[in-house]
Amino acid sequence: MYKYTLILTLLAITAMTACDSGLDGQLNENIPPTTSLTVNEINLPEGERLVSQVNISWWGDDPDGYIVGYEFYIGDHSTAGEDDWIYTTSTDSTFILPIEEGNQDADVEFTVRAVDNDGARDPNPPSLTFPITNSPPAIEFNNFETPPDTTYRIASFGFTASDPDGEANLNRVEIALNDTTSENGWQEVELGINLVTLRIDDTQANATAELLLGRTARTTGIIFESVNLNAENEVFLRAIDNAGAVSNVISFDWFVKQQTSRILFLNDYQGSNSLARFQIHADLLRENGITQFDYMDISDGNPTGGRRVQLSQAFPDRSLAAPTTNLMLAEWDHIYWLSNDLRRNIGYALEMTTDFFGNGGTMFVNMPTTFISEDEPSIQFLPFSRVEARPTNNRRFQIESGSEIVSDPSVLSPPVVHFRRTQNTYPPIVPFSESIPLYEASFQLFDPFSNTREDFEGSNLIAATDPEENLIFFGVDFNEFSSIENSNCVPPEQADEGELPCSEMDRLIEQMVIDILGFQQ
Repeated sequence: MYKYTLILTLLAITAMTACDSGLDGQLNENIPPTTSLTVNEINLPEGERLVSQVNISWWGDDPDGYIVGYEFYIGDHSTAGEDDWIYTTSTDSTFILPIEEGNQDADVEFTVRAVDNDGARDPNPPSLTFPITNSPPAIEFNNFETPPDTTYRIASFGFTASDPDGEANLNRVEIALNDTTSENGWQEVELGINLVTLRIDDTQANATAELLLGRTARTTGIIFESVNLNAENEVFLRAIDNAGAVSNVISFDWFVKQQTSRILFLNDYQGSNSLARFQIHADLLRENGITQFDYMDISDGNPTGGRRVQLSQAFPDRSLAAPTTNLMLAEWDHIYWLSNDLRRNIGYALEMTTDFFGNGGTMFVNMPTTFISEDEPSIQFLPFSRVEARPTNNRRFQIESGSEIVSDPSVLSPPVVHFRRTQNTYPPIVPFSESIPLYEASFQLFDPFSNTREDFEGSNLIAATDPEENLIFFGVDFNEFSSIENSNCVPPEQADEGELPCSEMDRLIEQMVIDILGFQQ
């Protein structure tokens, strides 16, 4: 047994000695990878070329390892330094091949080489020359993103620029206002912007327009000095690609009206009486020293099927509420809004007046109340929570002829205002808890079948302001109050018992519009 153990030990020592002596032979050097392009040559009919946007694919092979990536170079690769090659792990990509500015055609060489796990690169990388031609870009205005026929200081233009050679081939968009020939006539708009706004400064002898970019109306410092006030203006747009090719030039013309006041009068009274109703309010403003205000007729369109009217065409499209309409209305300090229906343009006011109120603006709204749903957009804007529900059992709200509106105790020195005839149309409004009541009417419930009346026990409110006192709503048409023009009335101080006093409408406007809202022209 001992003899066999000794023999095994000697064999193990011999084996260990052999291991320590190492292996004989020479280590093989790394073999560099090879690269192949999917397309080896391009054969086109004579005179034809590819667009500059091309898709190129390749692959690599390594006989003694594996491929970790690729490097490509666009241009004559014999002139490329090692740092000029671009690394990628992809085996295909879409490229916008360059064309020297001012040229339409080019023959562009593309080279790619594989890189293996030892860092070796294909010493003989394949190349392919692409005969390409440049196609000019295109530009067009976006639907509904151009100004109305007439604007004051704010006008926006939405557009889309494109390039058949790929969006990466677009270099810039340029805009001009009325002048395309002078040295500074065209101004650059950075890529990625598809809406520009002009903010006109008409407070100086030579009006200017500042260029604002995007939906945030970002300032640029670019100023056009070619504005035509109270006249037609024309905006021009063009796109330019990396090769210097210029698109078609598009243009849009519109009338720019000079702003003359801090007050904007919005006439949303639809129908044949529109101008007559406007005249009532214009005269009352003038009696209070407001002789100058800017005017917009927004009375186009009719509410149908119980729905609110489409936004007036005098405004920019609704999609441009931000930034355009908000910027536009914020150019005034005060807005006087006249209408004959809560389902008209006042339903869009919430989305259009953020900047106006944010800048400290105040607004007076006169439009008759009517039975509308609590989720009507105008309810979300005005300083009351709802309109009182329609009475039941054949009864209806009624205000008797000659009755006087009643001011809230907080109203100092209230005017005398009487209804000139019996009213069966106006329901009262219900204020929010934060609303400040201003005026009530003596509402009754009238049953025409029994010819009986009883006092209404709910809200009798017809006018209120929000807690900030920057928005007043008055829910009765001013034409329903007694005046020399529409009724046989006498001055309040001369009225005997039984005679109808003329309403002090000028004092009503003074108290609400001047004293509370602070209107100044």
